[in-house]
Amino acid sequence: MKSIKLREPLALSIYLNTRGIGYALFEGVIAPVDWGIKTAKTKGVSDCLEKVRVLLHLLQPSVIVLQDCEGKLSRCTKRIEKLVNRISALARTKRIKVLRYSRADIRECFAYYGARTKDEIARAIAKLLPEFAPRVPPMRKLWMSEDYRMGLFDALSLVFTYYAKERLSPA
Repeated sequence: MKSIKLREPLALSIYLNTRGIGYALFEGVIAPVDWGIKTAKTKGVSDCLEKVRVLLHLLQPSVIVLQDCEGKLSRCTKRIEKLVNRISALARTKRIKVLRYSRADIRECFAYYGARTKDEIARAIAKLLPEFAPRVPPMRKLWMSEDYRMGLFDALSLVFTYYAKERLSPA
């Protein structure tokens, strides 16, 4: 007799940038549970790692989705690459599955919606999940620095890529 899966695994995507952490917890492709942005007071690895420890403790995910710093189109700094590796190691000690997706994977996922840039991807996400529409940052001009809210949409793009890749891959 087959066992019935009552709920989808909780997928926590964490996107690290120079300002801190964007995160999104989902229980299914269109079922956001929690999301947010955590700013790092210092540029140190330990501050961000502690914030991730707290998130893992509070949210209890089954899967963690991270950016692939070695992937195609990656622009990760050494600090972010080190953090991603430390978060992966932390997750493994807690027996949490870790998956990584590159910027190229995200672009591939959102190509269906005609979205290639981060701004276009954020707007595509807002159309798919209207509760995020008020959080979409204004379109970035060349002279502008990236809006802090983009970290949330980077995390959302990772979780959407996870669901797209998981559903398309053979079981």
